[in-house]
Amino acid sequence: MIFEIKKYKHLIIKYLQGDATQEEQKQVEDFIARSAKNKQLFESYRGLLFLTQKKKVEYNAEKAWEKVRARILASEEKPVVSEAVLTRPVKKYTIRHYAVSAAAAVVVIVFGLFQFLQNDEPTMAKFASGLTAAEPDVLPDGTVVALNANTTVNFPTEFDKDIREVSIFGEAFFEVQPDPEKPFIIHASGLNIKVLGTSFNVEAYPGSDFVKVTVNTGKVLVYPAGTPEGSEETAGKKLTAGEIATYSQKSGVIFKGVNDDLNVLSWKTGILTFRETRLAEVFKAFEQQYQKQFVIEDSTILNQRLTARFDNQSLDDALETLSLIFNIKFENKERHIMVH
Repeated sequence: MIFEIKKYKHLIIKYLQGDATQEEQKQVEDFIARSAKNKQLFESYRGLLFLTQKKKVEYNAEKAWEKVRARILASEEKPVVSEAVLTRPVKKYTIRHYAVSAAAAVVVIVFGLFQFLQNDEPTMAKFASGLTAAEPDVLPDGTVVALNANTTVNFPTEFDKDIREVSIFGEAFFEVQPDPEKPFIIHASGLNIKVLGTSFNVEAYPGSDFVKVTVNTGKVLVYPAGTPEGSEETAGKKLTAGEIATYSQKSGVIFKGVNDDLNVLSWKTGILTFRETRLAEVFKAFEQQYQKQFVIEDSTILNQRLTARFDNQSLDDALETLSLIFNIKFENKERHIMVH
């Protein structure tokens, strides 16, 4: 049974990529029409592989899908045949959804050790996570913060009357409560980020010279720590949706450009998206997502390209999909993945 299911998984991928022969197409359609579970398996791969075909498809995919649907509808009145299926894995991250107003700012921070000074010593508190991402907590002002693994957020138990400041070690996702009278300032490894009503991502891993700020919506102001008051806009950069700023701690220079990283928030959403991405970059993204190092025996495979979307898939399921697409083998060790 396991061998048969693997065979049909391979045929389904060929079908969706446009590589299946007419006979293989018929086999897939017969398989789908056989049971509701088979239909579920097909749709799981159809959702995963919004692929740019390896070669031009010689049949109309939409018409083929309508044909399949017709067969499924006809088969739904028949007794369901039990089949093994690829079940949807448990989500790696269980961050609850929080509703916020349209003006709320969304901030993702990744940053090395930083401590900010205040004239009056407030009572400090912190949120901290362990080896996995934590569910959201709420700051004193109503701002929601979700921590990635190995992260600490330091904050006062009561914000000052005219400003809200936090410092972070690690990576966190903020949904900032809007308050025009009290700016929200995030201190990130030598770079300050002032929330102007937006959503953005900040990356500043410990040991890295660079801090990156990527804007999803709205705009932010980034400027070096220690900038004299009133000179922030002159010394810094304003970023709008789709833009990225890279700050070098060594040179103190902020570079501004266009963001093309589809997986900025993958640590939080559990979703990895690739569009004609080299396998070398795919493996890097997998390493960050699953905390496993990939060891490649044949470097020539690294130039092959993938277009797919992995929605909270387990590592084993994701590797199985890559194996079926590229005909490569993976060996899942305790600390690393061997790629044959």
